[in-house]
Amino acid sequence: MNKIIKVSLVTILLSSMTLTQAMFEREKGYWTNPSDESKKDFFGKLTDPKSQRENWYTVSPYIAEFWCAVSNVGFIYVGIKNESPELVFAGMASIVSHSIPKQWLLKVDKLGVAVVFSKVIREREVLKSNPILMAPLALAGTINAADAYLARNKGYTPLHVIWHLSSALFAHGFLQYIKQ
Repeated sequence: MNKIIKVSLVTILLSSMTLTQAMFEREKGYWTNPSDESKKDFFGKLTDPKSQRENWYTVSPYIAEFWCAVSNVGFIYVGIKNESPELVFAGMASIVSHSIPKQWLLKVDKLGVAVVFSKVIREREVLKSNPILMAPLALAGTINAADAYLARNKGYTPLHVIWHLSSALFAHGFLQYIKQ
């Protein structure tokens, strides 16, 4: 019976949270301090709580979102292996953004995604002639949308790491295909 009460309380708590409430702990680490929450300047503002994907600094005092940061190594590896500076840039931007939780670095991270997406657009003829290549792209988009919803509304974040890893794998397949 106690377990049912606890589960009910957790359900009520999660369902009452809004996008503006922090779902994760924002602990002190090498790059940030909880007192930084009041900073509003461009370079000082912390990552918005709705974009946070892990409790900060739980694995390392130097990397705020450790698992999200480490999972970007796949982008860098695939970018180097396939000579794609766009993918290397996106991977590095995301590692830095997840390591140092500042809002301006999140914007750089999103710029990296836009740069990779522009590469996909430049290769649209390959996609037109091989529509099956759209399936991994659609799957990556679905994983990303599910990640955003579940992280912001339910506090569930493993999908962000899965999105990084699967997108790197999909990018590798796509880049290998266009080399042929």
